[in-house]
Amino acid sequence: MPSCILLPRSWKYSSFVNRDYFPSQSFPILVYFKETQTPKEMWNVGPGEQANSPEAIAKGAVPGQVHFFPAIGAVDAMENAFEAHGCAKIETK
Repeated sequence: MPSCILLPRSWKYSSFVNRDYFPSQSFPILVYFKETQTPKEMWNVGPGEQANSPEAIAKGAVPGQVHFFPAIGAVDAMENAFEAHGCAKIETK
């Protein structure tokens, strides 16, 4: 089993400000992450407009570029890799 996850592009794990699975980690269809390495002028494109809105920020969101990709593979291994690389995750109540 690989010791790291492969992402479609190269973002530094340290640039991740949030990550999650939709609809849930136990039944993932999409993997979500938000990073700050992409140039700031791109952050509000597509789903970033809502994810970086004043309302989202007021609720605890951190600004950044939003990404989604299909959850194909071993999600437990992916979660372990996120944790091993110190990728941030905002816990919701």
